[in-house]
Amino acid sequence: MTGCKRLLLFTNSDFGQANVVLATAHELGLACEDVEIHIASFQDLRNGVDNASRFMQATAAQKKKIPRPFVFHEIEGTSWGPATKRPETAIFETLELTPGLINSAKGVAILPAVMIPWNPREFLEIYKETERVFDEVKPDLTIVEPLFTQGLTFYTRLRNTTEILRKEIDPSISLMTMMELGVLKPAPANLPILVASSPDIDYPFSIIPPQLTSCGPIIRTSPPISEVDAGLAEWLSQGPTIYVNLGTHHKASPDEAHEMSKAFRRVLERADTLHSAGKPFQILWKLGRVPDEEGNAPKQDSYTGTWALVTDELQAYIKRDRARITDWLVAEPKSVLESQSIVCSVSHGGANSFYEALCCGIPQALLPAWTDCYDFANRVELLGIGLWANKAAKPRWKEGELADALSEILFGSESAGMRKRAEEAASRHPECEGRQIAAQEILRVSGRLDEVHR
Repeated sequence: MTGCKRLLLFTNSDFGQANVVLATAHELGLACEDVEIHIASFQDLRNGVDNASRFMQATAAQKKKIPRPFVFHEIEGTSWGPATKRPETAIFETLELTPGLINSAKGVAILPAVMIPWNPREFLEIYKETERVFDEVKPDLTIVEPLFTQGLTFYTRLRNTTEILRKEIDPSISLMTMMELGVLKPAPANLPILVASSPDIDYPFSIIPPQLTSCGPIIRTSPPISEVDAGLAEWLSQGPTIYVNLGTHHKASPDEAHEMSKAFRRVLERADTLHSAGKPFQILWKLGRVPDEEGNAPKQDSYTGTWALVTDELQAYIKRDRARITDWLVAEPKSVLESQSIVCSVSHGGANSFYEALCCGIPQALLPAWTDCYDFANRVELLGIGLWANKAAKPRWKEGELADALSEILFGSESAGMRKRAEEAASRHPECEGRQIAAQEILRVSGRLDEVHR
């Protein structure tokens, strides 16, 4: 290979998966100006890629570099996230069941559907789209996000394509693909695998495969809060803030949101009693809400009817501008976390939320509702940097349990220790390090391939 290298990254359009790809692409653009970065995904990620490309180029300009913009390739079809939420898959209905022996067995039973939530015809169409993009780009190296199953299947079968995918396929394709993915057998020994974690913040595994690179948290860079929302930045600077954001997919009903608001009121009242002389505590709550009975989303930032109890509970603090509840924030979660005002991050325990708070050195209260979120809730306690705040009420929450967890994190006997351990974890994992290691490893493999082809 000579001249400009072409890197092709396949990902689903759901930001839970795509953020790692966009973070790595950002660092690749900064690290090497003679690389073309092609990102293939579904239509919903187009704006995200364009925005990430502009931000990468603006960051590079400050370093007097002129990297190439990202090239987006649209894949026709349905991304993993929307596909999992269709009634016929029953994935989220199963994953949101209360953990236990029987329900855990049900969760294991739907793993094939989690990996492949598409019907056979959809799978084949997206597979062909993957093949089309590959043929158009002719990449020197390809990186595949692990839930983009069609990409993994394509590259597994690239050198020895059989006729099975050129014919009408049947449900047995899921088992075949699961085998090829290394879910039911080890991954190929020569396949480089990048992992967005590190041994010191993970479980103590006795064996780590040699082809696996532990990058540490791979999170996206984001602009300072003052640049994207000056008004919010000023408000955050008023005092220590509890930041609540349960992610895109976790929606609360009016009763569930009211239960949470009662917990927050109790915590703010206790803060007023214990810290009457200092800056008053406040809360920023990005509240995801379920649609109404007709499927309509609630009017943005309107809390009337059954939603009125949520704001009524915190009205005394809303009037004093110490509580803000909103459906949407312009600023990225990481920009908020980096404001230096957040004293506790309340999240659903998704990977991005967990790692962003960890890299910012902020204690966490986690409210997991499904699968890997429970893993992070368990891990936050093992690391001593927060609490699993719905251990009894899972997969939702209760006023008393949540209020007690937040009070322990903020004012309890272990609060100082949690802050110290959270800060130590952040010092070991600077926010840029994971994506830099991932980019360096990709460029290293690309260079090694270059030597092979000379």
